[in-house]
Amino acid sequence: MTRFTHLALTLCVAVAGTAIEARADCLPDMTKKKVRGSIAETSIPSNDPIGRLLGTVTGVLNGASTVFITSPPPNVTSYDVFLTTAGDVLIATGVPTRTPVRGEPGEFISHVDLTVVGGFGQYAGATGTMTLDGRAHTGAVPTTADLVHQGTVCGPNVKGGGN
Repeated sequence: MTRFTHLALTLCVAVAGTAIEARADCLPDMTKKKVRGSIAETSIPSNDPIGRLLGTVTGVLNGASTVFITSPPPNVTSYDVFLTTAGDVLIATGVPTRTPVRGEPGEFISHVDLTVVGGFGQYAGATGTMTLDGRAHTGAVPTTADLVHQGTVCGPNVKGGGN
């Protein structure tokens, strides 16, 4: 796999993770929490076969994120982890897509559908969905992405609710 392909796949995952909207129907004993914010991601060196992104997260999930591609095209999937400044961890699997921006080489519109699969701390046993939307910049060295995320997370330990 060429370095450009590796970088493009990495950006696709990063951009996809930028805008996340979680929609979830919670069980009666679970708390529902809306999450939203932004993510600024950068491709970093790793031993992951298709690359890894490291991000700074703002909003409800304020802290850091990391994502790597778990399967290559044509059926791209990702593994996304969010670590909040309070030490809570939210884990999701994603389906990222990228669309080239016409007339702007190296620029892509990114979208990621995330399914929350659990975590640690307040996100232990969490479920939900999120979306990431934004733009990937594959012409930058290193590759970067700017995303917006939003969604809903439910869980027995989730704190707070509403917006």
